[in-house]
Amino acid sequence: MMSEAKNQSTIESYKFHSIDVSKCSICKDFSCEETCFRGIYQVVNKDSIPKCVVVNDREDMCVKCHMCTTACKLRAITID
Repeated sequence: MMSEAKNQSTIESYKFHSIDVSKCSICKDFSCEETCFRGIYQVVNKDSIPKCVVVNDREDMCVKCHMCTTACKLRAITID
């Protein structure tokens, strides 16, 4: 849940996805990008400070299977 985040300013909200980018910054797996078969996520800045973003015009393709939320060991992604 978004209320669990320590600092709400690190939450990036999309139509029905929320990503705690402070957790992304310590990620080494990029499992959200690898696991999503719909290509919803892209991890930018993998070589410096990683950040998961929802790819423009792809969010509506999400079937809310929650493979991404399960794959993310840091629990950075929530789906409303």
